[in-house]
Amino acid sequence: MKKIVFTLLSGICCFYGFSQNRHTPPGNVSQSFQREYPQSKPSEWNHSNAGWSVTFEDRDHNNGEATAYFDQSGRHTETHIPYDNQDVPGPVSDHVRRSYAGADNYEYTRIERTGEKPVYMTHFRHRKKYKTVYVDYSGHERAYRNRY
Repeated sequence: MKKIVFTLLSGICCFYGFSQNRHTPPGNVSQSFQREYPQSKPSEWNHSNAGWSVTFEDRDHNNGEATAYFDQSGRHTETHIPYDNQDVPGPVSDHVRRSYAGADNYEYTRIERTGEKPVYMTHFRHRKKYKTVYVDYSGHERAYRNRY
């Protein structure tokens, strides 16, 4: 009986230990996050083939909830910031409403990449299908390869 209990507990501990690995980034990723967002605390880390992501309350840039993305080497690649519809720049929302008449259920996310101008990922329903377009601050659609 003791062997069964011990084996069961050991298995649970191993499973728990290995399952937490997917949510614990390597040191270079954690250090990169702390350099970029020294006043913010990461909540939950996620790992994918593209790298690491973390959702957190951005206290450094007053952005509210944000998700930062890092590649495998720890380089900060981009940050996604959800926007309320009333906070989206006029040219962005005007372009979408004008170009996709009759659309609804708008969701906006500002995407910031180092060394590039931000784009707004705009997700909406148009003609009974959901569509995503990327629009710059001036209201022009941009090609954008979403890695995440």
